[in-house]
Amino acid sequence: MRDHRRAPLLAAASAAAALVLTGCGLFGGEDEPAPEETAQQSSAEATATTASPDATDEATAETSSAAPSPSATASSSATAGGGAGEAPADLSNSSVMGALNGQVVGGVELNALPVSLMEASGQDIPALLEESLGVVAVDPASCADPVQGSFMGGIMQSNMADGVVGVDTGGSVIITVHSFDSVQDAEADLQGFRDEVDDCSEATMSVDGESLPVELSDEDLTVEGAETAIRTRLNASGAGESIAVHSGRMVYGNSVVSVLSSGEYQGEQADYEALLTEVAQLLQGA
Repeated sequence: MRDHRRAPLLAAASAAAALVLTGCGLFGGEDEPAPEETAQQSSAEATATTASPDATDEATAETSSAAPSPSATASSSATAGGGAGEAPADLSNSSVMGALNGQVVGGVELNALPVSLMEASGQDIPALLEESLGVVAVDPASCADPVQGSFMGGIMQSNMADGVVGVDTGGSVIITVHSFDSVQDAEADLQGFRDEVDDCSEATMSVDGESLPVELSDEDLTVEGAETAIRTRLNASGAGESIAVHSGRMVYGNSVVSVLSSGEYQGEQADYEALLTEVAQLLQGA
């Protein structure tokens, strides 16, 4: 009985981790070198510009110290500009993809594309989850968005069909960005999600007919430039087994950003304050 009842919990965690990787089929193979080559060319052009004869020795030294990695460059730029600064209020799918594609977050290089393209390419994550596990249902049904969104990140939320997803080829991190018409609309969306988390602090996730009690909670984070930033926590348990999955979200400009590390399914809690800050630094220049 114990093995039977714990199977849905373990299967759900395993399938969730595997499905974080489903976008990788769109990014691998021969198509991957092009973004990398473009990023390298841009980096070389930027370095050449910085190293112009008119540059001072001190400026050259600062540029050299920032050169080792894209993440270090982003950090130096933010510091030189006084931090993350004011978030843009006119983010769009195209500007978000341009800001994220080929950049480094959490030590991994991202590939970015519209969620709609994933679905058109057969990478419909909710459908794949059901194919892997059977029917996944949440009770009450009104808690489906916060429960599934907390378990697998923003990609599982019903309003992400118009958003952008960024993921590395190893599936270490998955980022979603949903841009709204205004900052106020983005704030209202995240506040609505927080209200749902509060209303659904105790719910049930059924995996192919087996029920798992679920508890949801969230707490505030501090991300410079973000209107609001939070970390959500989902606890699921069954027959003495339990799993805790965390994810990060923020309102940055007119967008709602979510970040999920696949290490959460192995009990490795990510630093979402740091990950969201890295994303904010990239989006600032979008």
